[in-house]
Amino acid sequence: MNEPTLSPAALATAPNATVASGWQQTARALFQLCKPRLAFFSILSALAAYASVPAGAGWLHLMLSATGITLAAGGALSLNQWWERPIDAKMQRTADRPLPRGQVSSPVALAWSLTLSISSLLLLGLWVNPLSALLAASTIVLYGLVYTPLKRRTRWATEIGSISGALPPLLGAAAAGQVHTPVAWTLAAILLFWQMPHFYGIGWMYRTDYRKAGFPLLPAIDPSGQRTANWSLGYTIGLGIVSLLPWFLGWFNALYGVVALLAFAFMLWRTLQFRNAHENRDPAARKMFLATVLYLPPILIALVLAAK
Repeated sequence: MNEPTLSPAALATAPNATVASGWQQTARALFQLCKPRLAFFSILSALAAYASVPAGAGWLHLMLSATGITLAAGGALSLNQWWERPIDAKMQRTADRPLPRGQVSSPVALAWSLTLSISSLLLLGLWVNPLSALLAASTIVLYGLVYTPLKRRTRWATEIGSISGALPPLLGAAAAGQVHTPVAWTLAAILLFWQMPHFYGIGWMYRTDYRKAGFPLLPAIDPSGQRTANWSLGYTIGLGIVSLLPWFLGWFNALYGVVALLAFAFMLWRTLQFRNAHENRDPAARKMFLATVLYLPPILIALVLAAK
């Protein structure tokens, strides 16, 4: 049989198609370096705090602020992946990331992170306000340069990392010109405590991976999971206090109070299930993790509505 042949037109366009496909793969890899699902929560919390401030700056200011916040999140998370590339290759959960798979080189990943980070600081500093740029820089440094290397050194790295995760609401409020707004500080406090059961759920499910990679984080050094469960419960109770206290103080309306109370009850239920599952905690850990994911959206909506 005769071999199939390409027409002259197909031969001419084939290299271009290959180049286009290569660029698409690189663009997809760079996008994945930004951990879009994790970045989404940070950006959403920042924009919720921005929206809680009375309008007046206009749509252009909102778009500039949102872009700067998004770039900061992408820069911090990309820097985290660049730093942890040798470790990610050892873990089943992270071996499929762009750097371990060789979809993008280490220098390109670092350049990408620095470009996003510097662009964020310039945009926020020049066209929004200096305080928002300072908070963005703090987020990038704390997450990318403090929390990330500490994960290999101390069990308390998660708590330190939660500080950077709590800054986006303050960043959003600062971008809107009112960093002191009750919504921003309430949401920052909520995120500070919320991140712990969120991470402990993931950490327990992938404890073998973390142990193999040499991370001395609590789920990796806790054979029975009881300490992890107890700390999860403690942070969930703290979450209930910081989310409900502003309502008791009269800062927010009854709608927020009802939503915060129901959301806390749901989180507490799932955390207690994790704590009481002595033999096989994995299913309960997954349910606790999913509960943290479901917790945030109604709280964000209620906070924004409470500020109006």
